[in-house]
Amino acid sequence: MTLNQGLIDAIIRTKNSHEFLKECLEAVLAEIPIRRIIIVDAGSTDRTNEIALSYDKVEFYSCPDLNLGQATKYGLSMAQTEWVAIIDSDVVLRKGWFENIKKYMQEADAVEGCRIDHYSFNVKRETVPNIGWLGHTLIKKGPILHMDLDTQFGEDTVVKFNFDKEGKIWKKIPNSVADHYTKIDNTKHLRTGMIFRPEPQVIDVPKDVQIQQGHIVRKCHALTKKQAIKILLLVPIYEAYWAFKKNFWFTLAYFRLI
Repeated sequence: MTLNQGLIDAIIRTKNSHEFLKECLEAVLAEIPIRRIIIVDAGSTDRTNEIALSYDKVEFYSCPDLNLGQATKYGLSMAQTEWVAIIDSDVVLRKGWFENIKKYMQEADAVEGCRIDHYSFNVKRETVPNIGWLGHTLIKKGPILHMDLDTQFGEDTVVKFNFDKEGKIWKKIPNSVADHYTKIDNTKHLRTGMIFRPEPQVIDVPKDVQIQQGHIVRKCHALTKKQAIKILLLVPIYEAYWAFKKNFWFTLAYFRLI
């Protein structure tokens, strides 16, 4: 696809995503010159299917046996445009998102905006140099199709690492904003089991999640050894207990001790 042709396929991965899916789809259709929206669903039991199929430009694929990384790769394999937008089902693009992003398509292989995380409190999630987020990103699909994305989460870190390794250009655009309405039950993140509160923002991360994140971050060089130690130990005293609790297994995994 050339930039002049202008059409983009969008990949949205869903599971029981009915709460914000309509707003997500409406924003994608309003902001992006869409060819097709490809939804890869992990076995929803709510109204996700009904909402998705009410839009003419949506292709819906039920793939309950795929993890998040595999679903991402499957969606990309179904796309027919060179550039694809990977949008999380709980992300709503703000007006002007694509207009800001497309300015950088000629000089980059991936263009990532920033987002506002909405919990029961709001957190602005700035772009981070060594870590990529796919939930609000326009990206060339070709380099991803040969990657091993067999992972339940952290697939964006793996993609960013391989882009860097292959000399691809990943632009981060702070003024192209999306709103992220993550699924929280009281204070617990439903997909990962993380427990949130405003300060510090995350106070508990399950052991298995920490271990998988630690291995992925180490493999993809997303943090230096100094940074890995810092997030565990170098925090204010009043946050020390929670920092240790939410990063202990992550740090052991990062240093290959487990």
